Amino acid sequence: MIGPELGKAGFTIGVFVTLVAAILLFVTEPNSAEFTISLLTFGIGVLFLLLIIVLVRLGIGKG
Repeated sequence: MIGPELGKAGFTIGVFVTLVAAILLFVTEPNSAEFTISLLTFGIGVLFLLLIIVLVRLGIGKG
């Protein structure tokens, strides 16, 4: 459904967000507001990556 170029850009952004959030999970103190936001951001990043992968896979079959 999306082209490979757009998929690559989205994947790069998703990996960046997910990796930064994962690093922050190790740095911030558990049970703090920062930890909660980092955990939420990590989850959103993983979901975004999965969505990009599915959309690119669907686009490859039609191209």
